[in-house]
Amino acid sequence: MLPAVLLFIVMLFFIFAGFPIFISAILTGIIFIFAMDIPFSTVIIKMFGSINALSLMAIPFFILAGNIMTRSHITDKLVNFANGAVGHLKGGLGHVNIVAAGFFGAIQGSGAASASAIGGMLIPAMEKQGYEKDYAVAVTAGSSMLSPIIPPSIAMILYASYTETPIGPLFMGGIIPGVIIAGLLMIVNGIEYRRRKYNFETENFSFKRLVKSFINSVGALIMPLIIIVGIVSGLVTPTESGVLAIAYGLIYGFLISKKLKIKDIPGILIDTAVTVAVIMMTIAAAGVLSNILVRMRFQNMIFDFAVNTLQNGYLATLFLAIVLLILGCFLDPTVLLAMFSTVVLTVGNAYGFNSIHYGILLIIIMQLGAITPPVGGFLFICCGIAKLPLEKSVKALMPYICVIILVLTLIMFVPQIVTFIPSRM
Repeated sequence: MLPAVLLFIVMLFFIFAGFPIFISAILTGIIFIFAMDIPFSTVIIKMFGSINALSLMAIPFFILAGNIMTRSHITDKLVNFANGAVGHLKGGLGHVNIVAAGFFGAIQGSGAASASAIGGMLIPAMEKQGYEKDYAVAVTAGSSMLSPIIPPSIAMILYASYTETPIGPLFMGGIIPGVIIAGLLMIVNGIEYRRRKYNFETENFSFKRLVKSFINSVGALIMPLIIIVGIVSGLVTPTESGVLAIAYGLIYGFLISKKLKIKDIPGILIDTAVTVAVIMMTIAAAGVLSNILVRMRFQNMIFDFAVNTLQNGYLATLFLAIVLLILGCFLDPTVLLAMFSTVVLTVGNAYGFNSIHYGILLIIIMQLGAITPPVGGFLFICCGIAKLPLEKSVKALMPYICVIILVLTLIMFVPQIVTFIPSRM
């Protein structure tokens, strides 16, 4: 156990020294490869082996499709639709933020992209209206959790790739938890709005305005239907659905919204390439670390303690949740998924948990670290937009973190929240 702890300490040293996650992981892997006298060729083999999976090909297509839709000003339309639906409620732009993030998640599937796109538009708007910075950051960071949960989800694609879990049922399993989280986030937002004694002027509800904003955004909302229906029906693979999403995105951008120009394409491709490169490098580096941990028998120790020592499925799940929540405060969810997906599912199988139920439960736990300091990726993006020190967002964010934990508890004891829709497929 001590060598594994030392490995995490070394990686945290590089992270806090300012290195990107994937560079920190690679440097840590190289150090321990030499320290353990493992052939250096292992680094190359594991890096390429980790990303040499057909299912991972869906990731660049989904990211490209999302970037096309974003450049087609999809965010504006989604925010306008959300504003028409909930903008009149007490909580105003906070509610709009949450609903818009849910819609955006159904198109992009990335929490970081949601925090950047929705936060980039709504955090300044909330500040301008009079909301305090920590409030705007907390709402945006909390709502960005919806993107990895509501399908399509890049996190789910990664988990399915590592564990060979069917991606269609996994996508369907995230729908009800995502809706519940969105609803509870709105309740918390309403409570916080009143607690801070905000009373900003809002427009009266207009059914006509709602219908008009829906019509303007319906073209964008078709994209997730193309992806989900195609995969669930078995007509296309996740990779093929990503290609269809790109084709539809181009049609939408050039012919429907008419916001996309030929000159935008190089920029879209470059942005996509950079994002995909970071994700793939992180996956590759995590593959090296995962192999080192296997040689240290770290995953075996986790499994042995969870199954043979605790001998209780709920205690074992609680133990895994605590481990992943602690590590998630420092490590990117992509790294956690690469290093722990297999052992997590093995523990779940040992106690007879449904693989879709257990998969969604652990995906949410792994993503939770992205909104918790000191290295929460989604939170870092939101604080950067608001120019707010990370530590000043923690208190305001706690109610939203508690909501996620509450939903996790519900999912653990009521698996039908996840399995209801997949079981009807």
